Amino acid sequence: MNAPSRLLPLSLLALLAMTWIAPWPLAAQEPPREDFAEAFARLPARYQDWVRSVIGMITEQELAYFVSLTQDYRRNAFMEAFWEPRDPDPRTPKNELYERWDEYRRQAGGVPVGDPRFMLFLLNGPPGNWSMPNGQGVARCFSASKEMEIWFYGGSERTERRFVVIFQRRSTQQPYEVYMPGQDLRPVQRSGGLPSRNVQQLCAEEFLSYALTEIRQETGYDRLVNSVITPPRPSPEWLANFKTSSADLPEGAALFNLEAQITFPARKQSRTAVQVLLVVPHDEAPGKVFAAADGQERTFHDFRLIGEVLRDGRLFESFDYRFDGPTPDGTASIPLGLTRYLRPGPVTLRLLVEDVFGQRYAQVERELDVPSPEGLEAVAASREVALATGGPAINLRAPSGAAVGKMRFSATTRGGIEKVVFYLNDKQVLAKRKPPYSVVMDLGEAATPHRVRVVGLVEDREVATDQVWLNQGAQRFRVHLVEPRADGLYPGSVTARVEVQTPDDSQPERLELHVNDELRATLTQEPFAQPLALPASGPAVVRAVGYLADGTWTEDVVIVNGSLGEVVDVRLVEVPVVVTGADGRLVSGLQKEQFRLLEDGQERPIERFSETSAAPLRAALLVDRSASMAEHMPGVAAAASEFARAALEAENEVADRLAVYSFATQLTIDTPLTSTLGDVERALASLVPSGGTALYDSVAAALSQLADNEGQPALVLFSDGQDEGSRLGLEELLATAQGAGVTVHTIGLAAAFPDDAAREPLIELAAETGGRAVFVNEIQELEAVYAEILQELRTRYVLAYSPPSDGEDYRVLRVEVDGDKSLQARYRRGYRP
Repeated sequence: MNAPSRLLPLSLLALLAMTWIAPWPLAAQEPPREDFAEAFARLPARYQDWVRSVIGMITEQELAYFVSLTQDYRRNAFMEAFWEPRDPDPRTPKNELYERWDEYRRQAGGVPVGDPRFMLFLLNGPPGNWSMPNGQGVARCFSASKEMEIWFYGGSERTERRFVVIFQRRSTQQPYEVYMPGQDLRPVQRSGGLPSRNVQQLCAEEFLSYALTEIRQETGYDRLVNSVITPPRPSPEWLANFKTSSADLPEGAALFNLEAQITFPARKQSRTAVQVLLVVPHDEAPGKVFAAADGQERTFHDFRLIGEVLRDGRLFESFDYRFDGPTPDGTASIPLGLTRYLRPGPVTLRLLVEDVFGQRYAQVERELDVPSPEGLEAVAASREVALATGGPAINLRAPSGAAVGKMRFSATTRGGIEKVVFYLNDKQVLAKRKPPYSVVMDLGEAATPHRVRVVGLVEDREVATDQVWLNQGAQRFRVHLVEPRADGLYPGSVTARVEVQTPDDSQPERLELHVNDELRATLTQEPFAQPLALPASGPAVVRAVGYLADGTWTEDVVIVNGSLGEVVDVRLVEVPVVVTGADGRLVSGLQKEQFRLLEDGQERPIERFSETSAAPLRAALLVDRSASMAEHMPGVAAAASEFARAALEAENEVADRLAVYSFATQLTIDTPLTSTLGDVERALASLVPSGGTALYDSVAAALSQLADNEGQPALVLFSDGQDEGSRLGLEELLATAQGAGVTVHTIGLAAAFPDDAAREPLIELAAETGGRAVFVNEIQELEAVYAEILQELRTRYVLAYSPPSDGEDYRVLRVEVDGDKSLQARYRRGYRP
């Protein structure tokens, strides 16, 4: 998230030829911008009217972007998305501010949009619910002789506090303004007629004296008025995300070529399957080389596909896919496939494909007439007739599921075909003149994309063909067994809980739960939870397998109830401790006898003591990849790569492992814990900014991934923005951290955390877990910060002790070092058993 959006300067609003008074306080004025004036004048009248209707709400950045749009469907989509980040309570199904906007504009009468009186009315509702000392009810009153109004609120939609606001106009050339204590109250004489014919709404002299007394007695009156009259200013994160969701080519983008094939292979209830197959020639997107776990270098590709479906000139739906993985050896092309289910009728399909590693783009735009499901059935029937009457045809049969290893493919023919040729990734594998037409192909150990094609020939002339694309459609398709946990003990039974992520957030076709290869349950919709009986003794393998409609599958496996002889009765609590000297430098070489450990004020014997240089490092780099990170992502990825290189290439006696997690509106595990540097570098190089900043939810999810790991788990977080849209609050996140046993280091971009209140969440999270909170002014500072954190992770002490079985849910820890006040210890404040 970037710095907060500014209010519109008066110069821009003047260009709109309307009366304008900015909300309190006024933004700094800037010279008129000719480019803005010209762009606004080119807008169709209905879009100019919309801009005028939201003056007072729209920010300078939003307005500049809106007037730069050239396509009506994008303008319409912007107008629909505009109100979402301004929703006063996202937990409710309604957007209360949007619903009352037009109604309050009407009720406000002749008050100009943007006038502080209008903004007060819009954000708080009509004044009222106020009783004078004599019991008389009052809401709003007007001076009969001067340009002055007094509004009385006995509470409003924004606050339960009572407050009074006096508006005055000091000259006929100036707008109305809010009177603040200490200012001169000198309204100009009223030159026109009264604003109301109701004499009961005219202010008597005692009304003004009473209002001034109420204002002067209100503690923090200026802050109160600012809070009720300043419109919601959403983070520019939403605008950055809206920009990146477009299928338009970025300005000045380098291009590459691809081939697009679009078919309508099937129906799904009342919708038609639209299958898109994109073929990227290998020489157009050669990919990037990374080291694999076996030490060999392999080429990987990474594509992001943004799609838009337009219907009747409006954005009907949009989608975002990722295709990444090892590039098939020796292939001439890389297949990218997806399926969308659309209603019949004419649509425009717009696709933007980004080669993430090559930083180039390809664009596809097609006008489609999506056939009805009934029409598809008629076409299929006509094909069957053609086959039955002897027309040349060939049908390729491929196995379902992930295509790896050696797999058999077969073909059936009709219509006098003399020869059948099988191709794998454009290379001929087999040619046969007699049935059965069948071949075994070696697809390799990794689930990489493949294209299998079969051709029917008559007199060596191609008369029929069929093909299948393998290992496509599983972009970001994952299942994760939340419960049971690996190596857990579950005597007799367990309730399995599974998290499922699909490419378009739809339901998978089914989810199967197995125990020791025995199918126990098949679930077709959320919640994906099921009680499972386990063997009475011995270990058990619990497996969750998810399937998409196209046959793609993925799984997660855990082993539970392992060797019971390894279970100990006493659980030790480990407390990582960092010690610094008076100069702030890390202190190593201390002995066990120099530490004193207390829980809830009671000293506990230290039963195990070590320096973490002897313990394996288990750290995850958690990187903000929200839309506002577009400018910063290359620098962050480079600094994090240096951290990984220093950690994994060091000559240590223990096997260190790193993971890369990223987050926007949710957490993504880009690579799990690994000791392979190439995996980490590839994950960092593949990060593409998009989405919001659900910081708290994502950190909590990352902690759950790292909790209970061997060694000393640590999370190193970088974010360029504050939390937006998380279901968890800060207190709930801290409670999660207290039970995870993971040290969290937080790094924030200082411009996005301008004051102590904004920085407090990152500071609290780090302090609670024994980590550091650092705020950098420039991305260039990150490499040094990452290096300092790595050094600290390798220069910690671990104190382990046996906790009492009873006590409070939250236990407070304290560590003292040798009575030497020059030595400072940093450790987690406490923990939850």
